[in-house]
Amino acid sequence: MPGLFSRLASVFSRFPDNNTASIDMDKYTEELLGMDMSLSVVDRLLGDLKHGHTGVDDLKNRMKDILISSQLCEPRCGILMIGINGGGKTTTIGKLGKWYGDQGYSVIAAAGDTFRAAAIEQLIIVAERAGFDIVKAMPKVDPSSVIHDAVTAYRARGKDVVIADTAGRLHTNVNLINELKKIKSVMHRVMAGDKLVTYLTLDATIGKNSFQQAKLFNEHIGVDGIIITKLDGTARAGIIFTICEELKIPIVGMGTGEGIDDFMLFDKNKFVESLFV
Repeated sequence: MPGLFSRLASVFSRFPDNNTASIDMDKYTEELLGMDMSLSVVDRLLGDLKHGHTGVDDLKNRMKDILISSQLCEPRCGILMIGINGGGKTTTIGKLGKWYGDQGYSVIAAAGDTFRAAAIEQLIIVAERAGFDIVKAMPKVDPSSVIHDAVTAYRARGKDVVIADTAGRLHTNVNLINELKKIKSVMHRVMAGDKLVTYLTLDATIGKNSFQQAKLFNEHIGVDGIIITKLDGTARAGIIFTICEELKIPIVGMGTGEGIDDFMLFDKNKFVESLFV
């Protein structure tokens, strides 16, 4: 991840091991808050510095303790993808499909965002690039029926993973929330005992608003993991520390660019270490 979080890495590189006499606490607090970490997270990270008891290794360990990571669901499984418009949801489906395909698994996706014809076309394009099947219908068709058909095809064709796209309206839209609840219920029923997870895509560039998205989607739908998108150079994804600390939702993956292969599994140890390079 060259260049990722370069400003934050620069901040931490200036911490002298076990010598905090000259540290400007206000400056470092401001830097970390600027990375969209919450004040409670910043206090946890820097709390002992003023007493001269924390070196860089201690800070790294504290950051790793805050972050929660989880593996992607193991086939056979279903993935319900949720998130607002513009968050990279459909692109992420393409990346996930490609990743699973590279591991030797077969994938099928449901074009469940039937409100926008462009969303269906976009999924067709990314599926062709990634090399997996899709199930689609005409625009305005009940999305639950499309996803029902996709899961049925997943079972009938012996696919390893089924990924469902959904409409990406605002997390505060009651109609969307109710529709997602219905979709999740239908998908769970048709999965017939196979594992089902709900992954939320969050745009790293929007900072604190992503926390509210995660909070509300988790309260109403239930979120098993988060995929952070648009991490190609942004310095604002410190919000994932706040999400992990306050919502206890694990991070499962990261989108690091626009290409179909620009996807990484989330490894909190490697992630933290990369901040200090």
